[in-house]
Amino acid sequence: MIPLLPLDGGHVIGALYDGIKRMFARIFKLKKVKPVDTVKLLPLTYVVVVAMLVMGGLLIYADIFKPIQLF
Repeated sequence: MIPLLPLDGGHVIGALYDGIKRMFARIFKLKKVKPVDTVKLLPLTYVVVVAMLVMGGLLIYADIFKPIQLF
C-alpha cells in the first residue's frame, strides 16, 4: 500500500501515527491526547489525485500515439 491519503495506505498511516502518539502518552503519563485529524491532509490528497490523473492521461496518450515497439 502506498501511504497516500486517497489510497488506503494514507488511512493506515494516520491510524498508526495516532496509536504511536497514544502509546507515548501512556508511557509518559500525559493527560489528554487529541486524535489525529486526517482532514488536514486534504490539500495533499487533491495534489495526489491530480498528479495521478495527469500521469494516467499522459500514459494513455503515449500508449495510443507512440506505442512501445518490442520487435
